[in-house]
Amino acid sequence: MISKTPLPITVRRMDFAIPALPRYWYKGNVWITHFMNALSTTFPDGERFFIHAVRNYENEITDPELRAQIRAFIGQEANHGKEHEAFNQALIDQHKLPLESKITFMKKALSFAKKRYSRREQLALTVGFEHFTAILANLMLKQTDFVEDIQGVYADMFMWHAVEETEHKAVAFDVFTATEDDYWLRVRGMAQATFFFLLITLRMQYSLLKHDNQLGNWRDALGFAKFLLVKPGMLTRIIPEYLDFYRPGFHPWQHDNRHLIAARVKALESYALKATQAA
Repeated sequence: MISKTPLPITVRRMDFAIPALPRYWYKGNVWITHFMNALSTTFPDGERFFIHAVRNYENEITDPELRAQIRAFIGQEANHGKEHEAFNQALIDQHKLPLESKITFMKKALSFAKKRYSRREQLALTVGFEHFTAILANLMLKQTDFVEDIQGVYADMFMWHAVEETEHKAVAFDVFTATEDDYWLRVRGMAQATFFFLLITLRMQYSLLKHDNQLGNWRDALGFAKFLLVKPGMLTRIIPEYLDFYRPGFHPWQHDNRHLIAARVKALESYALKATQAA
């Protein structure tokens, strides 16, 4: 049985201006900054993969509400990819970061995944990745210092992404439940998504640190360890919600965090309005 999403999924066409940014824009810490840069590098083609995996099943969905949610999910993910492409290009243009090769790697890896995995396996991977992004978004929404430590317009961009990941966090899951509903396939997809998420993100972070000759910067490395383990605890604080996914009766909206996004939505309305007027 499909569990209805308890709040509307709104497609917001954003147009964040990308100003000049410090090379190490997250608290001046090179290790954290390049971790966030690595995440952003994976987003555009990752979002397209998620759209592809869900769209494969669109014609099999008969529930009109879920069909509408699929269309909104696709709209949101497409906009996320567009904005992060602009952010990634700013990193290339302003700081000559070698992101082109990493973007090419992502394209090839996801092209291989489309050939290697069946459509049901692709959907299971998407469900796993979407849970990962949802619990990271929840942490960002709860831990206000996470965003306060991001400089300038990028705080708004990452918060917008967190809001929309929260709104559509159950869409891929509900598509999977309506069409496949295979517990072991779901948890295997989550395990694979976890492995690929950590492998690719940390590999890219390592490459960027090596490029900047910062692998030996132990002060910033310790700051990164604190970022993951203590405050905001990007790794440790998500463990309970991550493990919940492996319960047979799990559904994303059992973690009902809609109250966290109401004020954030209002703060984003001015950006959406400006983008609409400029179109």
